[in-house]
Formats: sequence, C-alpha cells, structure tokens
Amino acid sequence: MPYPPGHLLFFTFCTFLAGVLGIAVMRFKGKVVQLSDTKHLGLLFAAGSLGSLFPDVPALWNFFLHGNLKHVTIGPIPTHSLFFGLTVFFLAMAMGYLTYREHTKAMSVALFAGAGFASHLMLDDLAAGSIYYLYPFHTEPFSVFYSFFI
Repeated sequence: MPYPPGHLLFFTFCTFLAGVLGIAVMRFKGKVVQLSDTKHLGLLFAAGSLGSLFPDVPALWNFFLHGNLKHVTIGPIPTHSLFFGLTVFFLAMAMGYLTYREHTKAMSVALFAGAGFASHLMLDDLAAGSIYYLYPFHTEPFSVFYSFFI
C-alpha cells in the first residue's frame, strides 16, 4: 500500500494535471479565464485530493483507537470498493452544489473526487494486489492488474 503522499502525487500528476491543461486549452482558444475559474480549480484540487485519501480514513480511526493501521473496512463494508466510492462522489457533489448552486460545477467537483478515489484504488491494486472493487455484488477481492504481470 502506497503512503498518503504517494496517493496525492499520483492524483496530482495523473488526473489534476489534465484538468489544468484543459483550462490552458480553453485560454488558448480565446475563452477568458477569470479569477473564479482559478478558485474553482483550487476546489477541484481539494476535492480530488480528499477523494484520493478517503479510502484510508479508517486507518486514522484504528490508529487512534486501536493502535494499528488496518484500513480496509468500516465495519463490514470495504473502503476500497466502488460502492464506497459512491459515497465520495455524492459528498463531493453536495459540497460543490452548496458552494456554487450550479449543477455543472457541482458535477465537476464530484467527478474530480471520484477520479481521485479511482486513482487510489488503481495505485493500491498495482502495489498490493487484491481490492474489493465490486463489494456488494462480489465479496471476494480481485486484482485488475495482476493478470498483466504474470
């Protein structure tokens, strides 16, 4: 399992950089980028960064209460699953809607948080192997990348 700085760097260079380049392309096409766009970019970065760290939140809980770093489940629900990622997506969408009162900007915040969450799952899958991707429908962990390395 990569450490939190590794997750943040992976999100920043693999996902967030694409968003920054998209804004640069809009600027070159003649659309004026305003200060509000840069504030929105900051919120996208914050949402994606939090999304990339969200699956490991139980590690903090277990560290302070139980003295270990187990971070794979909250009760019976695996945190490294797409089902748990929906929680991140909808929390970010609510945060974006409360901030902007616009559906399109709220959706972009949610998509960046979801992309951060997905980058976390991919990085953990590459490093350790088995993730509970399809948790409620398939209760066994599996690896998307493992078959490519054999």
